[in-house]
Amino acid sequence: MEEHFLKNLVSGPSGVALEPWYNPDGDCIIYQMSDEAIVADRVDEVLTIYRSVNTGNAIGYQIKGVAAIIQRFGLDGLAVISKEDNKELLQVSAYALLLAAYERGPKTIGRRKSYVDVFEACPSPSRVQIEQLAPA
Repeated sequence: MEEHFLKNLVSGPSGVALEPWYNPDGDCIIYQMSDEAIVADRVDEVLTIYRSVNTGNAIGYQIKGVAAIIQRFGLDGLAVISKEDNKELLQVSAYALLLAAYERGPKTIGRRKSYVDVFEACPSPSRVQIEQLAPA
């Protein structure tokens, strides 16, 4: 099969990320569980849900303002489910980040339902590498 002519000019993750990944340029965490057309459903200033065009089900999300969330709660506050090596935090639970994001906004029923949709759609041990997340 012939290579695409722009292959050498494109950088970054290709395909579907099977785990959440941190985009340092956008200060956001992105997670999409299946490679299909999506509709981005903006819930609030922090959370955007990716919904399948075919089914309307949540199949991913984006969390914006990760540095602000970490600054507010600290990495220790987000280390609910974590991976450590010699007392150094390596990964945090994406669920902990989502809970922290939920705490920042109004507690409306529609917003709560949207966050629940993300929790129910995403597989349980979703963790984010934090080497790049440490606040400067």
